Amino acid sequence: MSPRPNVEEQRRRQILEAACEAIGERGFAAVRISDVAAKANTSTGTVHYYFDNRQDVLRQALQFAFEESISRQLTELAKLRSPRRRLERLIELNLPDAGEVTQEWIVWMEFWLEAVHHPEIRPLNEQLYGRWRKVVRDIIVAGQETGDFRPEGDPDSLTNRFVALMDGLAIQVLLHSHQMSVSRMRSVLGDFVTSTLSAAPIAAVGS
Repeated sequence: MSPRPNVEEQRRRQILEAACEAIGERGFAAVRISDVAAKANTSTGTVHYYFDNRQDVLRQALQFAFEESISRQLTELAKLRSPRRRLERLIELNLPDAGEVTQEWIVWMEFWLEAVHHPEIRPLNEQLYGRWRKVVRDIIVAGQETGDFRPEGDPDSLTNRFVALMDGLAIQVLLHSHQMSVSRMRSVLGDFVTSTLSAAPIAAVGS
């Protein structure tokens, strides 16, 4: 017999999904507790039960979006043997082309903006971003060990360059820059993998 679903946990998840959606659509500055409640089809009192204040909404929304994203990505990456394939797949999974990935990027951007003015929430960025960097670094180190990537590069430096490149390009895509489209972002990141990391070209098929 399967365990009975935790109703309170389901309700919390519903509210967090609503918070991410509201932030993605309107931006954190314009979102009120009543907006989150309306999207979650619940009362403001219920939302306040799960969140201390508006800043807590943003903090928990970011953590929720990150956990959903990282779980989805790690599941996909585990299917691939080649570190280079994993890094290329990671690029695809983070392109802000539509749906939940775009929403997750916007939640990150809203959090970063808020954290500029509220240092007390910055540790969450340090915690989550550290985990994200580790995913990238582990792939790069694995690639250096297998020969997919050049062995002489410093993994930390390469990780920072890759992550900074992805962040900067994604922000330009989200701002609808005429100079940066999703396809252009894919191409630039792919060029980084090929020209900076890779030891040799990889075949078009296989894993």
